[in-house]
Amino acid sequence: MNRTERIERVLRRMAAERIDMLIAFSNAKHHLARTNLAAHLMGYRALGESALVLHGDGSQRLIVTPAWDAERAAKRRPELPLTAGDDLAALLASLLRQRTPGRMATTGLGAMPHDLAVRLLDIVGRDALAFDAAVTEVTAPKTDEEIANARKAVAIAERTHEHMLAYARAGMRECDLAVEMNLYARELGANDSFLMLSGGPHQQGVGASSNRPLERGDVIIAESTPAYDGQFGQICRSASVGAPSDVLAAKYALLCRAMAAGIEKVRPGVTVSEVAGAVDAVLIDAGYEEKYTHPPYMNRRGHGMGAGSIAPGDIGVENQTILEEDMVFVVHPNQYLPETGYLLCGEPVRVTATGYESLSRKWAELGVVGA
Repeated sequence: MNRTERIERVLRRMAAERIDMLIAFSNAKHHLARTNLAAHLMGYRALGESALVLHGDGSQRLIVTPAWDAERAAKRRPELPLTAGDDLAALLASLLRQRTPGRMATTGLGAMPHDLAVRLLDIVGRDALAFDAAVTEVTAPKTDEEIANARKAVAIAERTHEHMLAYARAGMRECDLAVEMNLYARELGANDSFLMLSGGPHQQGVGASSNRPLERGDVIIAESTPAYDGQFGQICRSASVGAPSDVLAAKYALLCRAMAAGIEKVRPGVTVSEVAGAVDAVLIDAGYEEKYTHPPYMNRRGHGMGAGSIAPGDIGVENQTILEEDMVFVVHPNQYLPETGYLLCGEPVRVTATGYESLSRKWAELGVVGA
């Protein structure tokens, strides 16, 4: 699928709802786990508050702020008519005065800065339909461009992890290792990098890196999420500082089996709940009580990846979303176990016509760094 086909999906939904104009607003916040439908429809990550105006006849206009971002927007989306300035509300008001909009719908209005949102609401009118759920539903699959970018992002994550295994050592501070990994990802072409990394002998969870030095017997847990051209990709990994104990090796292998069981469920028509349930079943069958498949022992079994759509959402047993071809998400049984503390393993996948494609070259295995 390409961007044109994505827009056509939205236009068909607009026609079904008798919508004459859709205004998709972007607050310029681009996060791996939050939907930005305007960026999703534009194929463009704005630096300031922006909007895409889509008419029922298929005509479009991009509105960007600040004014100096016009050059970048025009280069990124040369096919779109462009309006640029420093006041999104004023630009939109002027545009709407030039054409009777008919029935109007919006997405992203609730995520805009409050004062700006109030002005925008006055312009579009209180009877404008909130269309976020409808657009999210029909634009869940990634485009071919986004899938290619996800593959590149995951490749960067894997090379960054390999660099970490070679670079890390006992005595190094967690924060210094995290900085090195982020810089390395940038050198490889990442335009953004979200990294959670921590170390310790028995961790309760993964969090921000501290200035604590790594020690022999620690386990480094890292969630590496670089973005390539705006599309995030994620892997989750764990590594022992020094040779791992037999218990650590066995429990990590258990989590990897749980992850594989979940991934093997992935195909079109399967619910997210079934994927998460397959992960949980491995842990329960291994003798862990069902409580270990709920917080605080774990959070979720994976999630979609933005910065546009985050479909299919969180990978959890309560999520009844049906998987579609070209959805992209990560399956990670990240889990606290009483014998080892919190461990991370996770792989990103794309739903194919008959099953799944693994976006990572090599699945997680327990790493070892020098002590």
